[in-house]
Amino acid sequence: MGVKVALIGVGRIGSIHLKNLVRLRSEGLVDEITAVDADPSRLSEARSMGADETFDSIDAALIRHPEATVIATPTNTHYEVAFKLVGKSHLLVEKPATVTLSEAINLLNEAKKSGNLVIPAMVERFNETISEAINMVKEPIAISMVRVGPVPQNPTQYVGVIYDLAIHDLDLALMVTKPIKAVVSRTVINTYDSSILLDLDGVSVGIRSKWVNSGKMRVHVYISPGSLVVADLVNHVVYNNGEVKRVEQREEPIYLEDRNFIEAVMGKAKPFSTLLDHIKCLRIIEAAQRGIALVAL
Repeated sequence: MGVKVALIGVGRIGSIHLKNLVRLRSEGLVDEITAVDADPSRLSEARSMGADETFDSIDAALIRHPEATVIATPTNTHYEVAFKLVGKSHLLVEKPATVTLSEAINLLNEAKKSGNLVIPAMVERFNETISEAINMVKEPIAISMVRVGPVPQNPTQYVGVIYDLAIHDLDLALMVTKPIKAVVSRTVINTYDSSILLDLDGVSVGIRSKWVNSGKMRVHVYISPGSLVVADLVNHVVYNNGEVKRVEQREEPIYLEDRNFIEAVMGKAKPFSTLLDHIKCLRIIEAAQRGIALVAL
């Protein structure tokens, strides 16, 4: 028996989640799909894509009693929607799960009360090029991460580039280094451009992100004693001390993310990302914004 799933928001990202949920239904992991959006044309599209039920409000959709809910609404609504639903359903929340640290802590406390999972959708954790590169890295002493992407159609809904792009690399840097503290040494942060230089328990980490009119670039550089690993995340190529390896992404990362969420709800898998991971990212972001140097993680 599969899981009853609700999808809140059927925009660009929500439509991708819906496609994946339809596939997971065919694979026996999802039993029913309910789509929610205020736009009637999006609901019509959701039905044509395979949604079993559609509603124009969250309250109306709760009659279906979803066990798992994917939140793919605009960034500035993630916390409001998640807080409303955390006592009723397990949640996968598009990044950032919350914009502020206080919101993340409130959501964590509510999740603990309900016993429901709240998984931040950090999709780059499922990028096989990153996995390949990280497996080659032994005791890094320096990491450089650059992420450039097109300006969203509604930039204000995304809050800023640090929450849209940089948070992916910050999450990955923390995953690699597993620090207990961070020292923020230099920052430049505005809506369209951010640059953060950190020390994560002795590992120097530089994270640069920028919204541009067109084009996309995702490059990581990992430096270890006697080793240089460069990962081109867009073209799925890893350079390791002069050797070149092309990485096959066997499944789309967002499909793997959705599958992990459903399997975690079913008790068949461990969540690949947690609110505690998200909270660590926000501690560093808010410290950088406020000019605070030392951050306990």
